[in-house]
Amino acid sequence: MSEELLQTKPHKLDRYLYWKLGNSTLMQLKNARIIPVKQIPSKLASKRPDGLIVAQNSAIKAVIEYKKPDELNSQKKIKKAITQEIEVAKYLCKLLIVSDGEKSFWINTLTEEQITNENGEKLKTFSAKKILNGQLSIEEIMQLEQLLDQIEHSLTKQNNSLTAPALIDPTMLAKTIWQKIWINTGKNPEQCLYNVVELFVFRFLSDVGVLKAHNNFDYVYNLKKSTSAMDALEHYARICRKKIHELFPSSPEDKTTILNGTIFVNEKGEPNSAQARLFGEVLEHLQQFTEKHGSFKNIQREFKTRLYESFLRQEAGVKSLGQYFTPRNVVRAMVDMSSASSLQPGARVCDPFCGVGGFVLETIIANPHIYKEFEPNNGIVSPRITLIGYDKGTDEKEDERTIILAKANMLIYFSDILSKYNSPEHLKAFSEGAFNSVFHLLRSNLGTFAQIDDEPYDLILTNPPYVTRGSNSLKCAIEEEGLSPYYNFGGRGTESLALEWIIRNLNLGGKALVIVPDGLLNQTTILKNLKEYCVIRAVISLPSRTFYSTPKKTYVLIITRKYRNKEPQIDPVFTYIVSEIGESRDAKRFQKDENNLDEATALYNQFKGSPRSFVSSSKRCKVISYEDFQKYPHWMVDRFWERAEKQELGILDEETEISEEEFYIMIKDAKSLLEEILDD
Repeated sequence: MSEELLQTKPHKLDRYLYWKLGNSTLMQLKNARIIPVKQIPSKLASKRPDGLIVAQNSAIKAVIEYKKPDELNSQKKIKKAITQEIEVAKYLCKLLIVSDGEKSFWINTLTEEQITNENGEKLKTFSAKKILNGQLSIEEIMQLEQLLDQIEHSLTKQNNSLTAPALIDPTMLAKTIWQKIWINTGKNPEQCLYNVVELFVFRFLSDVGVLKAHNNFDYVYNLKKSTSAMDALEHYARICRKKIHELFPSSPEDKTTILNGTIFVNEKGEPNSAQARLFGEVLEHLQQFTEKHGSFKNIQREFKTRLYESFLRQEAGVKSLGQYFTPRNVVRAMVDMSSASSLQPGARVCDPFCGVGGFVLETIIANPHIYKEFEPNNGIVSPRITLIGYDKGTDEKEDERTIILAKANMLIYFSDILSKYNSPEHLKAFSEGAFNSVFHLLRSNLGTFAQIDDEPYDLILTNPPYVTRGSNSLKCAIEEEGLSPYYNFGGRGTESLALEWIIRNLNLGGKALVIVPDGLLNQTTILKNLKEYCVIRAVISLPSRTFYSTPKKTYVLIITRKYRNKEPQIDPVFTYIVSEIGESRDAKRFQKDENNLDEATALYNQFKGSPRSFVSSSKRCKVISYEDFQKYPHWMVDRFWERAEKQELGILDEETEISEEEFYIMIKDAKSLLEEILDD
C-alpha cells in the first residue's frame, strides 16, 4: 500500500466516498481494495488518478483529473487533457471529470464526449475546492449524489444527455385501492380515502429513500410473501408507521402530522388483525403497479394536483367528501388570476378555510419562485414567502383528518424536493418549515373566526363555507367571546362572516379571490361594506353544479383592499360568464375539452394590466364602468346579459335539478334564515 493511502482518509459524500489521490497507482488502489476490479491491464497499472468518487459497495462512480488553469484555457488544450486521461476512466466507470478546481468538464467515457443536461447544456458543476475544504452544504452533497445516480442510468454508447425518468400516473391504482377498501370494510368513503393516501405516502417515502431497510415497503411486502399478511401488517403498524411519525414530527400546536388512517390500525396505532388480508391485497396492488410502471419517486404533476378529486368520481364519495374540495380547474384559474406570480420575499398568503389545502398548494406548485422557497438551505426550510392554511377542528380525532390530509397532500406535491433531500435532518426541517408551519388546525368552534390578531395578508385565496343554518349560533359564540366589534357588517350566513374576516385581514393594497354564493351578492349591507373597504376588480359567474356537493350558484369575487376607506373607485369592473369548467358537472366529473376558465383567466390578466383601456374580445366578458356597476342592486353578473345575448352564446338559463335530500336541506336553510331575520 502506498504511503499516500496510509495517510489519506476519504471525504464522505452521503452514500459516496471521495478519495483525493495523485500518487497511488491503479495497482496499489486495487490491492487496497479501493477499486473492485479483478485485474488491471499492464498499460494502466502504473496510472495515477487524481481523485475517485466511490460508492459504498466500492463501485467507481467517477474518475477526477486535476489540471492547472493554463492547461484548460483553450479548446485544443481541453481536448488534449481529456484524451490523456480517458483510458483510465473508461476502464473504471462511465464518468470522467477534468477540472482546474473551478471550471470542469464532465465526459461520457463511452463516447468521449461532454455530457449535457436535459436541455442540451453542457454540465459544468463541480467544485473540487469545496469538497476538499469540507464546504459542500448538505443540499449540495445530495444534489451531487442525485446527479451521479442520474448519470449512471442515462449514459450509453449512443447517448451523452441526462434523461429524466418516466413519470407515472397512479390514478387508476388509487381508485382501485379505494374501491377495494370501501367494498371490503363498509367504512365511509372519507375514511377509505385517508387509508389510500396513507399507503401511497408509505410507498412514496420508501421509493425516494426516506424509509430504509426494515422500515420500507419492500421489507413489509417480502414479509407478507414469506410469512403472512398479518405479520406484514403488524410490522407496518409497530415499526414502519412509528418511524414515519418519528421522521415527520407532529405540530407542537395542534399535534397533527401526515398519517391518519384508521382501518388497518386503530386509534392507538395498533394493527387491526381483521383487516390483515385486505392489507396484503393492497400491498400486492402497489407492488404490481411499480413493477409495471416504475417508482413512486417520479409522479406526474397532474396526479398530484388531482389526487383527491379522483375519489369524488365515485358515487359514494361525492356527498361525504365533496365539502372539502374546490374543483382543480377552478383553483388553478384563481391562482393564475391572482398576484402570486409577482409575490416578493416577505409576502404573506392565506387560505383561511383551507380544507385539504388546494389553494395553498397550487399557489406553490404553479409558481417556481415560491416552490423554490421550500428547498432546504443548510438543512433548514425557511421560506421567505409565508403561506398559511387554516382549518377548523375540535378535540375529536375525526376533526383532525382534513388538515392531516392537507399535510399528506403537501408531501406528495414536494416529491421532487424530497427525492433530493431525504436525510432525517431534512425531513425534520420539512415538518417544521413546511407541513406544520403552513397548515394549522384551529381547535375551537369558531375556528378561523377567532383568529383576529393575524398579521395582514397580501393575498387571500379561498372557498369559505356558505350556509345559513347554524350561522346564528356562530354569531352568538362570537358575541360570547367578545369578538362582536370585529364582525359588525351585519350580513347573513357564514359566508358574510368569512368575507368580513377576509377584508379585515387583507393588507392595504392586498388582493383576495373568493368563491361566494349568489345570496351573498344580493345582501345590501355586504355590498355596501365591500364598496367602502375594497376596490371591486372582478365578478366571474360559475355554472351551477361547479361544486361536488351542492347545486348552489357561485361566483369568483376579486377585490383589492383600499389604502383609504371610502376612497372613490375609478377602475371599471371585469365580469365574465363561465358555462363550462373543463369537466362534466355530475358525479363522474369526466374531463372535457371546453373550459371557459382558460379564456376568463387570459382576459382578466390582460384587464388587470390596464383596466381603463382594456377592451373585451369575448361576448362572455363585459367590462362595466364602476359608475354603472354600483347602481346594480345585486352583483349576480350573469343577469347583466340580455336573453338574446345569452342565446347568441348558446347559454340558456340553467334549470337546476335537485334531489329530495337537497330540497330538504334548502327548506331547512330557508327556515333558519327566516328565524334569523325574525330574531333580528
